[in-house]
This record gives sequence, structure tokens and C-alpha cells, in this order.
Amino acid sequence: MKKRLDALRKKEKRFIVGIETGSEPGKLGAVLVEISGNGDDTVLAILGFASRGVNRELKAALSALEGEEAFGSEELAGINFLVLHNITKLYDELLEAADAAGDEIDLIGLKCLEVGKFVFPADPGGLSEMTNRVVASRFRIGSDDRSGDFLAVREPLLQGIVSEMIDRCAVGDDMREAVTVALLANEAIFSEGAVEGGAAEGGSKKAAKGAAKKVSAVSIGASSRGGSPCLCGEFFFPR
Repeated sequence: MKKRLDALRKKEKRFIVGIETGSEPGKLGAVLVEISGNGDDTVLAILGFASRGVNRELKAALSALEGEEAFGSEELAGINFLVLHNITKLYDELLEAADAAGDEIDLIGLKCLEVGKFVFPADPGGLSEMTNRVVASRFRIGSDDRSGDFLAVREPLLQGIVSEMIDRCAVGDDMREAVTVALLANEAIFSEGAVEGGAAEGGSKKAAKGAAKKVSAVSIGASSRGGSPCLCGEFFFPR
């Protein structure tokens, strides 16, 4: 897995999809960007953008969760699958809009959907399995271990890491959040301190039939020299 991340670092240009789930209630957004370099040397080109509203079934379930209605484990698993289904539909629509092929995508950056105390998808590895792409998710500021709460990309502290890059590229408001996720995914590639995690249960197309696959995760933490914020993220790889 570390070899795959090394290969991504060495690429002159990376095609990255950024998927955001929270800038507008009930709506998802995704952008395809071409990125070279990182940090102050980042050069970004936007190749495509797509957005879609979640389907009626998922919207009703999310409203119930926000209303703090009680849900059993099977119901939560159903919501999780619906979220993954909507995200993968958006991903496919983005590729079609950008006239891109799935095997051209180097990395998907994902901002998970936060509803009350719940986060969907519960395991971003499910998206990795469904798309057969490497997925970077669970970005946060703080410790380079897996403990602590994850800060949403909309938080000023986390967004500030890439805000200057976005401003330089004059990104429109409708796609700003999705571009933020793509840039965070790119930055996480170059973070230090990769730690291989154990296999995690991942939802997949087969998961609906009770045959969930396992995916491997790598936790990445950037050094926090001089008291600067530490960017952390996790990478999920399809088998």
C-alpha cells in the first residue's frame, strides 16, 4: 500500500475526484481535477463538475435521523448503503460529464456525510470497493494517530490548509467544497508518518447481499513542526 502511495507522489500529474456531501442539505457535489505538485507548488485544473440531489428514500431517512428518531442496526446499514449508492451514482455522472474513464482516476477524496452523531459511509472502504479506486477520507487536524474527532472540511481550520490554493484558481462557489476535498486528498499523499491499519469491513455492491469485502486502510499524519496544524487522513485500497 505504501508503494502505491509512493507511486502517486511521483506522478507528474494526478487525476483526483473530490466528493463533498455537506455544503448544501440533500445535495452532493463532485469535481474532477488535474493536480501537479503540492503545497505552495500546487497547480490545479478543473476538468469537470457534477451535483445531484439525494433520492427521496435517503432524504426521508436522513430527516428522521436529524429528528433523533431511533434506528436499529439493520436500518442504519440500509441508510449506509443508500449513501454509498448515491455517491457512486454521482461519481459515474461526473466521469460522464468530464468524458473520463474510471481507470484514469488516481484518487478519490471523500468528505463523509455527517448527520447528528452518525457519519456515512461508516467505512469509506466501501466506496473504494465499488469504484475500484484508492479513496482518501477522514481528514482531520490534530494528532497523527486515529484517535480524536474528525473535523469536517467545512471547518475554517481544515479548509484553511488549501484556501490559498483555491483562491489562486478562482474556483466557483458551487464547486469550492468539492475542490477543497480533492486538494486535501492530494496534500494527504505527501503527509508524513504513514501507518498501516488493519483490514476494515467495507460496504460494497455485494454487501447488500451480506457478503461485505475487506479493504485495507493506511492512516497518514503530517508532521506538526513548530506548532503548525497536523493534517491527518486515511487511505482505503480496493482488493
